[in-house]
Amino acid sequence: MRSALAEAVAAVGGQVLFAQEMSTPERVVSQQIVSYWLKRAGIPAELVLRAELKTGVSRFRLRPDVFCVPEDLISSNAA
Repeated sequence: MRSALAEAVAAVGGQVLFAQEMSTPERVVSQQIVSYWLKRAGIPAELVLRAELKTGVSRFRLRPDVFCVPEDLISSNAA
């Protein structure tokens, strides 16, 4: 999860530019919070789709705990 976030940050050119890309009029994202996400928390779920669209890093890699296909659906599709 954190390696995917690091890849997304690198894709836009660093923490400052990633923060600018993630910011919205309703929610300003700083470089400091991006650094915190990288070290400890991971990206918030509400920003994952924005990050995917801006960086090309899959939502499934950025937050596999939120964007996953349940095991019961995987096995029922395989049958």
